[in-house]
Amino acid sequence: MSTAAHRKHLVGQSLSSDHPTPYGPFADTLAQQDLATSTMATSTMASMDQQQKGHGRHERRLSIGSAFSARASMIPNDSMLLGTKRPRPHKIWRKKYIKLMVVGDSGLGKTTLVKALMSTPGERLQVHDGSYTPTEQFLRDPDSLCSTISWRDEEDRVIWIYKIQDTPGYGDDLNVERSIANLVRFIEDQNLKWLEMEQSCERKDDLLEVEDPRVDVCLFAIPPHRLRALDLKVMYEVGRYVPLVPVVTKADTMSQREAATYRSEVATKLSNPMLPGIREKINVFKFERDTLERAGITDTATPVPPFLVVASNEINDELNTGDPPVYWPERRYAWGIAEAFNREHSDLLALRALLLKEALEEINKSKRARYEIWRRRVLGSIKAGRKLRSILMWTIIPAVVCLQIGRRGVNIQHLRKVVCSAVDKLRDRIGRVSPGTTQLTQTVVTAVVPKPAQAPQPAKKGLWGLF
Repeated sequence: MSTAAHRKHLVGQSLSSDHPTPYGPFADTLAQQDLATSTMATSTMASMDQQQKGHGRHERRLSIGSAFSARASMIPNDSMLLGTKRPRPHKIWRKKYIKLMVVGDSGLGKTTLVKALMSTPGERLQVHDGSYTPTEQFLRDPDSLCSTISWRDEEDRVIWIYKIQDTPGYGDDLNVERSIANLVRFIEDQNLKWLEMEQSCERKDDLLEVEDPRVDVCLFAIPPHRLRALDLKVMYEVGRYVPLVPVVTKADTMSQREAATYRSEVATKLSNPMLPGIREKINVFKFERDTLERAGITDTATPVPPFLVVASNEINDELNTGDPPVYWPERRYAWGIAEAFNREHSDLLALRALLLKEALEEINKSKRARYEIWRRRVLGSIKAGRKLRSILMWTIIPAVVCLQIGRRGVNIQHLRKVVCSAVDKLRDRIGRVSPGTTQLTQTVVTAVVPKPAQAPQPAKKGLWGLF
């Protein structure tokens, strides 16, 4: 019951009762006023409800608009995901390895060349003094003659690990064939190490995370003024296993005319050695023309390689301690200064740009392609060696044994000599088929004709009683 009705009910009760009330004359008037007040309150509450509903709709419109604006503000940041082009994946850090082998005669300044090529201001490459590189040390522990530098490529997220392998001068040994064999054996051993890691069942890391021992390229130091047949012979033999980058050291000992003439002569000899037994050109690493231009070599009339370089252990202190510091090796003479990184004096700056920046990917790609060819050849020879071993075990050797027994009876010692002689002759004719056949003779003879037992056994009848 509303307030007005309640009041009207009370007034009615007072009029009907015996006791008059003071509300009697004014009861209808009060009831009408209360009814008007109640109606106004009801209309006010209704209007407030409508305003609240309208405000809610307005708020919902504002929330929808804010969502659209938020999405619109997100589009510029995610345009690579929502646009027509595919996004660029986020890169993770990975390592790439480069190994540079330095080869040359003694006294050509190979160690000085490596220092000038790889050092930076405040960071000199740590190598041995270069006075003498013993062959025994190279054969026993070649890593002791290896120097390492590394740097980070922030854009591609690549950590480049660069190794420089020094080698003994091939003029230290009177037998140059022995020096060539040591160099070739080192290159082959590095490939075999990688092949063993590929096929190892105990390998725990991915090959991308494993240090790569393979040789990428050979920096070959050539003496100035005169290119000898010995130098061409070594270059040809080493170039059969790894491409060369020929460098003429101590170019400051030649005049400009002598340097230009000698450069052309070396380039001609590299393409046509004209030596007995050598009919092919020397394997020189072929840089792309665009790569040479990026390195600053734009003169197409000048044959490059070879590179004519000047190297020195003397550094310009004023430039080295300047702001910014600049690594500037130079050689001071009474008649002037020969600057190693001056393009008018030396090709060392262009060579540094190629080996450390512009041609890194080309060198690395060439190594992988060359290794695949070597890998197929080696695995194919191993398979052929297994077939040869099977033929020897089950065909040739049993026939020789049966023939010897049929001719002279049973004599174990003599039979062993005959089998060894037959296997040696067969191996000499076939040649070295695979690394696994080097100890084939002793293994096969021991398996087929065993040593006699300590205690003599009773003789058995029949052919197979001998075994």
